[in-house]
Amino acid sequence: MVSHHPSGPDCVPLEQDDGPTPSSTQSIDESFKERARQILSHGQTITAGSVHLIGLDEIRKELGDRWESVNERVHVYTERMLKKVLSPRDVWFRYGENHYIIVFAQADRRSAQLTCSKVMESLHQALLGHADTRRITVKTAVVDVGGGVALDTARLADLLKDAVHGPEGTAAASPPPTDAAVPAVEARRTHWTEMPADNVTPQLRPKVLFRPVFDVKHKVVSTYCCRTDADTARYLNCMDAFDPEREEAVFDLDMETLSLAVSTYNELYANKFRYAQTIPVHFGTLASSRRRREYIQACRMIPRVLMPFLAFELDGLPTGVPYGRLAEIVAMLRPFARAAMVILHDDAGDLSVYATAGVKGVGLRLDGREDEPHILERVQTFCPGPRKFGMFAYVDGVRTPVELEAAEAAGAAYLSGPIVGEDSEVPEHMKRCTERQLLQRSRRRRHHGAPWG
Repeated sequence: MVSHHPSGPDCVPLEQDDGPTPSSTQSIDESFKERARQILSHGQTITAGSVHLIGLDEIRKELGDRWESVNERVHVYTERMLKKVLSPRDVWFRYGENHYIIVFAQADRRSAQLTCSKVMESLHQALLGHADTRRITVKTAVVDVGGGVALDTARLADLLKDAVHGPEGTAAASPPPTDAAVPAVEARRTHWTEMPADNVTPQLRPKVLFRPVFDVKHKVVSTYCCRTDADTARYLNCMDAFDPEREEAVFDLDMETLSLAVSTYNELYANKFRYAQTIPVHFGTLASSRRRREYIQACRMIPRVLMPFLAFELDGLPTGVPYGRLAEIVAMLRPFARAAMVILHDDAGDLSVYATAGVKGVGLRLDGREDEPHILERVQTFCPGPRKFGMFAYVDGVRTPVELEAAEAAGAAYLSGPIVGEDSEVPEHMKRCTERQLLQRSRRRRHHGAPWG
């Protein structure tokens, strides 16, 4: 039996040896009521409404025949989600084949129900590509009039409706943050809520945006690369490069990026929307055996129909990375996408090693704080290199017409940055355009604040 924290509020026992478990002759509801009664009787300060049950039955039903081959990976994903959402004082454990019991230390009943439901919504979105709030439910143990335990079943749709129309116009499910009620907080992830206060709104999770990419040869914007928003990037840049917490923050960012990229594409794919998508992943995530295992486990949840449209972008490769190490990483990612690429922040790259290891393209990320003559020199020096070794070159961060012209003249196959289009929360439909049209749209955005296109 998988569990999180050996003891919780008032030392609630989580082991199942002395507690009821679902049986073939007993419904999950009846079994849960018995287990909830046991938990409530052990904790003097635990109140009815603190004990909740969530299940994977709807996900299992929609996955159909695929369930048997992926169910353990679904549980791994679920347990990671619970670790993110619950505070260190809350407890949870796997119950039966497809259910989890969650005991909150402090959250009120409605907040706890909404938190559980939002976990299920995230799982549905990530695993199925959609989330029907009417079908997502959470069961809560409540004390009935006679002192026994009854169940209250709440739908996410109703919880959201109540939150919008809560007392005095406030969100009933959004109480002041506490250790137990803040979504997306876990012991090792609290650094995302400690961002600097200099006009930066604290975030509970890193934010990922989609950046349009211009295909120079075909004169079309049909590719999007995932990028962090400015606040998240600034926060990471402020952390010490050797701080272990930064490595964990980057890992969380990579996992969030992968989850959002796949769930977004999965939903758009169902609506006949096709585009190419680049997913960044940092070397530190894949260099650690524990983080690599978790990341690859998440990759296994990518639907096969999406894999031909995806590419991974390796970020933060150290200078002098051994061929064998890089080849191993590329080989691990290859089953889940059409290609692996490398993005560089400076001009020093082991291009021959990249090509031999199976990398298809190498990009250069420009720093907008540099003066234009230096940027142009970097672009002109960089772009011919990847082509020499049979890879394509791309440039990220192109801001001016002069930079665009220089990158094209130097042989860049793809361009992205403000001159192409602003980052957005969702990809847009394919757009065919010339460089002249790109510049016209860029001017309109600067002068009128108009959206791209």
